[in-house]
Amino acid sequence: MKIDELRAVLERYQQGNCTPAEQKAVEEWYASLRLGEERPLSEEELVGSLAKVRDQLRGLTGVAGDVPDRERSFGNWRVAAMAAAVVLVVWGIWLFRPVGVRKGVVGDDGSTMVETGRGETRQLILPDGSTVQLNAGTVLRYAKDFGSPSRAVSLLKGEAFFQVVKRAGCPFVVVAGAVRTTVLGTSFDIRTYAEEKRMSVAVVTGKVKVTEGAQQSGVLLGAGQLLRKDRGTGDVETDTFDDPEDVVAWKSGGLRFKDASFDELAFGIGNKYAIRLVNGSKKQDWSYTGLFRSESLQEVIETICQTENLAYRFNNGNLEIIDK
Repeated sequence: MKIDELRAVLERYQQGNCTPAEQKAVEEWYASLRLGEERPLSEEELVGSLAKVRDQLRGLTGVAGDVPDRERSFGNWRVAAMAAAVVLVVWGIWLFRPVGVRKGVVGDDGSTMVETGRGETRQLILPDGSTVQLNAGTVLRYAKDFGSPSRAVSLLKGEAFFQVVKRAGCPFVVVAGAVRTTVLGTSFDIRTYAEEKRMSVAVVTGKVKVTEGAQQSGVLLGAGQLLRKDRGTGDVETDTFDDPEDVVAWKSGGLRFKDASFDELAFGIGNKYAIRLVNGSKKQDWSYTGLFRSESLQEVIETICQTENLAYRFNNGNLEIIDK
């Protein structure tokens, strides 16, 4: 069985059109992948598991008429979505590898660009020894001469957590659009997704100075303080937080929302879990606040639906919020 044939079986599984034998083979394969464990399968083991499931499915035929009409459970469609993603490994995409140090792509000008896709986080060590952890859907770039004489990086989009090595006389600067964050040695988070109505800078340790455009004075932030800027109005506000997890929950697999519209909710969930969330309910006015630390996609959706008195279903490859 070729890879494209295996993908076709997974698509039938996702649509509820597999034969019982095919469904059993797919679910047993998914269970064998050890996703979420400390040591997931290596690429070699994963390719071997692909070969095994292909052998199991060889000779089986998926006929839509063989499967009774039924509602697909959340667990079943999630298995299909995850399993379909795993098949992409044969094209060199490794979605389930734990966060590690990765090299970026070097451009014609010698600058290095590092990018993460939806559902992927990444950690890198800059030439000066500072570390950066990138959230999903993030693009970061730094110059060929980084560290000599200056240390500047550009956060083109997304979210990143910086742990900066102190270097006397050589400030570390993060440029995110018109906003510049300058530090000497500290750890802080910058979030600047175009899909969200606010960008933010949050300081975990040390101090930073945040300026915009030609502004010189700027805003000084210490540990436990954050700044938010409204993209539409340009208004800036400062706030405090007691628990760093409130602002960097994503580093340990969490998710946070503050007065989020449905579009922001859908973007955050889609960015983390690589799935499309659509609103099929009558509720149009959303302002959702919530913090999820290590919950599964199912737990997140069920919590939101319970809070908003709504329900959900899997519909044409999307996760749809519906009225009860």
